[in-house]
Amino acid sequence: MDYMNKSLLNSVGLSYGELSLKGKNRGQFEKMLKNKINKALSGYEFKLNDDLSKLYVDIKSEDMEKVIEKLKKVFGIVGLNPSVKVDRNDEIIKEKVLEIVNFAYENGARTFKVAVNRSNKGFEKKSMDYAKELGAHILVNSPFEQVKMKEPDIQINVDIRKNVYIYTEKIKTYGGLPIGSTGKGLVLLSGGIDSPVASFLMAKRGMRINFVTFHSFPFTSKQALEKIKELTEILSIYTGKSRLYAVNILKIQEAINTKTKKELATILTRRAMMRLAEKLANSMQYQALITGESLGQVASQTLGGLTCTNASVEKLPVFRPLIGADKTEIIEIAKEIGTYEKSIEPHEDSCVIFAPKHPVTNPKLEDVLNEEKRIENYDELLEEVFSEKEYFNIG
Repeated sequence: MDYMNKSLLNSVGLSYGELSLKGKNRGQFEKMLKNKINKALSGYEFKLNDDLSKLYVDIKSEDMEKVIEKLKKVFGIVGLNPSVKVDRNDEIIKEKVLEIVNFAYENGARTFKVAVNRSNKGFEKKSMDYAKELGAHILVNSPFEQVKMKEPDIQINVDIRKNVYIYTEKIKTYGGLPIGSTGKGLVLLSGGIDSPVASFLMAKRGMRINFVTFHSFPFTSKQALEKIKELTEILSIYTGKSRLYAVNILKIQEAINTKTKKELATILTRRAMMRLAEKLANSMQYQALITGESLGQVASQTLGGLTCTNASVEKLPVFRPLIGADKTEIIEIAKEIGTYEKSIEPHEDSCVIFAPKHPVTNPKLEDVLNEEKRIENYDELLEEVFSEKEYFNIG
């Protein structure tokens, strides 16, 4: 339980984690992070404050809760410290510490600990000495009677920089890298559970992502496409503004259904999607394709199936962040990021419109390529479908 008086809070300290290891590139990453924070907090009155290599967001106490929720979703931050910012003055620090502990005692705290971090060596008192001094001050001037070094009811952290930041709570966030710091990718987004989670994980690694979805209208409904838009909207909380491309592949599916072996229809459709996605990625200068595939989860995601799918992509890497995850792990992340409830809503999936009852689970690439040759003017058909794509700006 956190016993801090929320009305005193006026600043949030940001911990970088991985970002601090970037060496000479750290400045560039920090600039990206600040840009993302500025966008995330648009509409709030705040100030970014770089205090001895640690970034703080100075904010009104009444906005603190909403601002923290926004900052939790900014990749590149591993932790937040809602803080009371005061001047670097001994009397002011002690006065504010007493105000904090008295409030905590009134709300049930009975043991405490003080920890001091002296980043500013111009402050004349050493960390350990000052922690003991503040602890003694609390014992003499407050109702507290017991210091507890392990698992106290409240730990008062005093971070001494140009200013002084006093906090009691450490909030863990997603970490990762700032959006856009590792390139641009195109996600093949379906209405299921997996691909939204894959999108989140690649965005967490700093990739700026956009989306492409495939439908088979009128065999799939307009509502199915609306569901994809809503999933993209949820993901935009983490990714920022994005674009969703929609491609109707019904003509290709009909050709596959009439010209090729039924048991290979799923793999052939998947290969067509990948070829179209790569064509789109190349035209928009995306640097990778991203899918939600997990090894062994369905018939098309066996080693043979993935080998055949990979062979349809000529130049771009295909990232599969869920390849080693099981369904339970994927569902947990989906629930955490808010996509799960939307993903489990019923919808028509292009992949199952002409899906065979008994798909080949270990297809051979040679067989798949031979079947594709049976589709007359296949490249022209792909070009026709590609030219009819539409897009929607999300977020």
